[in-house]
Amino acid sequence: MGPSQETKGDVEDGAGGPPDGVLARRVQEGDREAFELLARRYLRPVHAVAASFLRERADVEDAAQETFLRALESMRTFDARRPFAPWLYQIARNVARNRLKWQSRHRAASVTAVEESVADQGSSPASRVERAELRKLLAVAIDDLPEQRRTAFRLADVEGYTPTEVARLMGLTAGAVRAHLYHARRRLRARLAPLLTGNDEEDPRKTR
Repeated sequence: MGPSQETKGDVEDGAGGPPDGVLARRVQEGDREAFELLARRYLRPVHAVAASFLRERADVEDAAQETFLRALESMRTFDARRPFAPWLYQIARNVARNRLKWQSRHRAASVTAVEESVADQGSSPASRVERAELRKLLAVAIDDLPEQRRTAFRLADVEGYTPTEVARLMGLTAGAVRAHLYHARRRLRARLAPLLTGNDEEDPRKTR
């Protein structure tokens, strides 16, 4: 399936830099500075994609670096007329998935708490014990989400991208992203309901 109308077209960065396609063509002509601009532009979403598969910060950093190295190596085969973001997203996704498979074969996954930015979403129980339990439950619940819902949730609710921005990054329609977010948030609220019972600020039936 090709990109939707909502994901087509080059995108400029917040500072009004050149569109992705222009930078991609410059990279193909040997301009390394153009690739550095693309890497800075997509550093956060690439980290978010990697973090939707990998828990350890060092693994996420390594996966992000590998993603950009592979993108640079493959840039000659990239069609600069196509959107750059979904192409890069697929590389990041494949790198992270391969690393996760390697970890499952060579060592047991370590049990770590989800990042503070995730744990602080919404209301927190009063005691430290309850907060720790909430983080553990949230980490497990996020891991249990289907892949695209997990990635969309991290890009939108952790990194702060809008559904339209997430759609462009993942090569989906904004409507599909909103559906993923709705179901992800609903499932997470249901999983966290036992710890959030009695908290008037959080209504598990509400969605953003």
